[in-house]
Amino acid sequence: MNIYITSEQIGLQGYWVTDILAGIAKEALKKNITIADYTGEKPELTDEYTRPLVFAIGHSYQWLENTCRQMKKKGVEPLIVNAGLDIYTETLDAAGFVSFGIQKAIHQIMRYLIQNKRTRIAFFGAHDETHSDQIKIDEFLKLCTHMQLPLGPSDVYRDLTISDCAKSFELNMHRYNAVICSSDAAAVYLLKWLEERGKSSPADLFVIGFGNTLISKAVKPSLTTVENDFVELGRQAVKLHQFLQRNTDIATSTVLVDCPLIERQTTGEARLKKSNPRSASNSMPLYDADPDILTALQLEELLRMWDDIDRQIIDGLLNKKTIISIADGLFVSVSAVKYRIKKMLTAASFKNKEELAEVIRKYNIT
Repeated sequence: MNIYITSEQIGLQGYWVTDILAGIAKEALKKNITIADYTGEKPELTDEYTRPLVFAIGHSYQWLENTCRQMKKKGVEPLIVNAGLDIYTETLDAAGFVSFGIQKAIHQIMRYLIQNKRTRIAFFGAHDETHSDQIKIDEFLKLCTHMQLPLGPSDVYRDLTISDCAKSFELNMHRYNAVICSSDAAAVYLLKWLEERGKSSPADLFVIGFGNTLISKAVKPSLTTVENDFVELGRQAVKLHQFLQRNTDIATSTVLVDCPLIERQTTGEARLKKSNPRSASNSMPLYDADPDILTALQLEELLRMWDDIDRQIIDGLLNKKTIISIADGLFVSVSAVKYRIKKMLTAASFKNKEELAEVIRKYNIT
């Protein structure tokens, strides 16, 4: 039995694709299913697999649209795995969708902030052409109206670069006591930006990100964020694939993965209270060319691969030790230390060890 997959190529920030594939592999192994690359032809059908389903894992509407169109020409039924589901992706007429419950997550964040008396809220770091950011913004504005908050489109800070967002935000920063960021990368940038201006979180601003990436835990103060479990997206994709194969009479089906709020230091001692049941662009470049967002993505990639020895090497670099003294302290060879440094530089796309140490020092990663 085979599951066929095609995915969009998206560079350094593509760790989430890797996580989705890991989730697919984990669930497929439990069910004794083989994973295969989609070659562009209709998969061979069997007695058990009577529907030609193929996973399309992508982040941009344009790629998904083109991929679905090509699949349908071959008689293939796309099963889309994507972070955000809304009216645009629904028009792709796929057999299945696996996405995060972004709208529900924004509602949870807004309720959390209001319960903790933070009602002057900005939305920060949205990219002009990012599809999932638009979903978050639409829900944010809708809830502002529903909750009768004096907020609107002028409280959304979006631009082609995160630094341009910050320039606009600086003019109105005094108006807010909380910020929802489009991603953890945007939130990490904002925290450093605030520190450079003598501001802090949570004292001056509650800051909430999106992703629950490793950098959200490592940065100081640690970041309150919404979890995006891409491994779980992969697992649910396999389950939906199997469901659709068993229920051929169902034309299409959707699975939304919950995005729980993870409370950390940037919202202080605030707590999410239990709810009262009676109360009521077409592409996603993800700041591809934005150096500030790229730095956060580099750090995320680094945190994903280093171990205790790597951390001790980093500590040595931060303390300006030579490679020889680092090796002596770890009781390993100089070549071993050099190899590990090279591995970190390659994985996270840093130019040299000085740049690596400088960025880690700047963002106070521990």
